[in-house]
Amino acid sequence: MGQRGIVIVASVALMVLSGCATHGSTTAVARLTESDVRPPALPTDLVGTWSGSFNPLHNYVATRAGSMALEIRDDGTYTLTTQRGASTQTESGVVVANGRTVTLKSASGPWTSLMRRGGTLYGLRPDAADVKMQMAVTKDSGTLASPPSGNTQ
Repeated sequence: MGQRGIVIVASVALMVLSGCATHGSTTAVARLTESDVRPPALPTDLVGTWSGSFNPLHNYVATRAGSMALEIRDDGTYTLTTQRGASTQTESGVVVANGRTVTLKSASGPWTSLMRRGGTLYGLRPDAADVKMQMAVTKDSGTLASPPSGNTQ
């Protein structure tokens, strides 16, 4: 084989190797991106609507207390609605469950770590004035009434 043949074979080999290297890198980047976006699986009994209340940890003032509703969806997101008097606020974000700890990772504010005991989530979180608030929510049953039993004739 002449010098020209060696150059052609070397060029083709270089192009093949370059293509393989590029393809491998692209696949690795794509896999990394997919796993980063996918939310972690939540326990099924965590999904649903939770209702409860909040009040200041110290120096209890009734006007700072209120009620709250937490909706946890099976896609790993949540919406928390708090009501204090005539004022209503809503936040949303992602839920991360780790054993008995449930963390609400707000899209626009502080994260809240809650402890779980049975059908209750409880913990502390700062309010808008950075006052530590005690909060507790209980899982709504969400059970439907049993259908009436009857004879089908």
